[in-house]
Amino acid sequence: MKTTGQLGRQLLSIRNRIITEKKLSSLRKLRKREIQILTELGNISAAVASGENLISDYPSWPAGYSILADVLCRTRKWGEAEKLFEKASDMYEEADNPDSAARLRMGPVYRLSEARSDFTKCLKLCETDNELGAVLKARCRRQMNQKPFLPKTCTEWLAGKLLLLEQVLQGRSPYRLFDEIIEWKSTEPEWRWRFIVESIEIWKSHNFSMEKWRKPVKDTVKPVLDPRFTKEWSILSHD
Repeated sequence: MKTTGQLGRQLLSIRNRIITEKKLSSLRKLRKREIQILTELGNISAAVASGENLISDYPSWPAGYSILADVLCRTRKWGEAEKLFEKASDMYEEADNPDSAARLRMGPVYRLSEARSDFTKCLKLCETDNELGAVLKARCRRQMNQKPFLPKTCTEWLAGKLLLLEQVLQGRSPYRLFDEIIEWKSTEPEWRWRFIVESIEIWKSHNFSMEKWRKPVKDTVKPVLDPRFTKEWSILSHD
């Protein structure tokens, strides 16, 4: 992890490059990195201001909206962030980039909608032909007290993790849940946290010891950009 001094020097260097950079794609990448560094430094108000300037200067660039949305999540402006993530996904769709659109819809837009218990919207968000969409559709149907239809297997990494969770809820042995979370490091932190929370609920329902789950809870790298995280962390870190 870079020190404050290192980040400060990098920020100064990037700002100097922004002044002279002429290539549009490179300039936008530099401004994106500027926002990321400001966020890492904890200067969230400056990061928000830079994000707002970014979408003002490049209103047709969908990545700018998702960059600002990510920063707004850190200020707990969940509703504004959800709208911006959704706008970015719609723009990607219009630009014939369905993969980027789907990543946002089945990532932050889905989780923020789920946190509000808007399962009807969640169901619409995962109407795709890919594996993650199929698993999330089953997750939605379960949360809506409808019968979930699970794929038998998944080759895609995240879809496979969430499929296991759903399979356990349908009667599969829960023991593998802990092995999976030990292997799950820093990727997809928001989904990792949901996996932890729901796995612990399953273990509690079986009256298993919670002792071994203390480490993955403790090892969770913050922030986790989910409205449910703060309350859940407070409970689980003291269990």
